[in-house]
Amino acid sequence: MEKGEVSLKLGSIKDKLVKIKAKQDRLEADNAKLKEKAAQLELELKEAKAKSQNLEKDYDRVKLAKTLVSSSGDKAEMKFRVNELVREIDKCIALLNR
Repeated sequence: MEKGEVSLKLGSIKDKLVKIKAKQDRLEADNAKLKEKAAQLELELKEAKAKSQNLEKDYDRVKLAKTLVSSSGDKAEMKFRVNELVREIDKCIALLNR
């Protein structure tokens, strides 16, 4: 092999290495952006789940209140039902504390 051929091959190898390094840098930058986006989406998902749970709790409360109001014609009956629910909750708490 002549000195000129070796120089050409070395130059070709160097060019390929430069291209590979540039591609690696681009891929690493893309990977970092994707990781950042994934973290952002995970945070948004967590926030959406929390909001959904809060809305479900609010809905359950409204549903219970509506049931109490619509099923009881007077305040005394509603008060009695609320007291029954409180007693039932107290029993559950007592069972949990055992």
